Amino acid sequence: MALDPRLNAYREDLADARLRGRVAARRFVEGRPARVIAGRIPVRRAPAAEAPLDTYYHYGEPVLVFEEAGGWAWCQSLKDGYVGYIDKSQAAIGKPAEPTHVVATMGTYVYAEPDMKSPPADFLPRHSAVVVAERGIVTRGSEYARLDTGEFVPFGCLSEEPPRSPDLVAAAERYLGCPYLWGGTNFFGLDCSGLVQNAFRDLGIIVLRDTDMQRDTLGEIVAVGSAAELRRGDLLYPAGHVLIYAGNGEVIHASDGTMSVRRQALAEFMAGRGFEMASFVVRRHPAAAALNPGGTAPSSAARCPPAGRSRRGRARGDAR
Repeated sequence: MALDPRLNAYREDLADARLRGRVAARRFVEGRPARVIAGRIPVRRAPAAEAPLDTYYHYGEPVLVFEEAGGWAWCQSLKDGYVGYIDKSQAAIGKPAEPTHVVATMGTYVYAEPDMKSPPADFLPRHSAVVVAERGIVTRGSEYARLDTGEFVPFGCLSEEPPRSPDLVAAAERYLGCPYLWGGTNFFGLDCSGLVQNAFRDLGIIVLRDTDMQRDTLGEIVAVGSAAELRRGDLLYPAGHVLIYAGNGEVIHASDGTMSVRRQALAEFMAGRGFEMASFVVRRHPAAAALNPGGTAPSSAARCPPAGRSRRGRARGDAR
């Protein structure tokens, strides 16, 4: 079975050296380490501005760069393994410095000067990893940190520890009202699998990006005959979509109906789409419902999934 090109960097002419012997390519190269240095970078399926947008990389995300050509860099995220093309000016080649802090709020603007009244230069989403080069810079009573890129962020938006939520539903609720955006992975716009990925990030768990990947890997499949058997935090996968069961007969999902992250009665969703419980693949992750007895969420290192995942069709967005 062919390897999934979303999670394995290979083309006819070029491939990741780690895939030597597993794929055919005219040339193999070692990926060069790099770091994303812009807040939200569109990741495209081909090196062209009009190419389909598949996802976003975020500031501080470590990547491997396999090729730079025509203003584009062909990369693989070392967070969730996603492969695609980005504007090469938005990644700094070289081994990334160890982050000192992460954005712990829903996001923060970045400024060229340590002053919130100055024009914002960028926006860093929640969980963005930063390197603080200097702190204690105070303007009108507000403290700012200078990043190693020379820009400034309000220090109160940062934390030395990643932000956490008590369970998957609480994490998803943070994004209620956010606009729906195909390929979106942040507060400015989310698609259905992007919401799930971000919610698990608040539990310290890195999950794969697209709905089919999540449907086939997250937790375990459970047999559910009726809505009464669902548990808070269960994931419901109809074709091409995912919903988080919030309890009390409700779900949270990024909906193309309202073009927003919304809470909705499961019965209403099912009736509107003509679904029955048999229409869903239901998966249950042990970390989704609550914190561990010790009071902390399980942790999963941000790493590239092992090469060699089977190839599947691209499937992410809302049910149509």
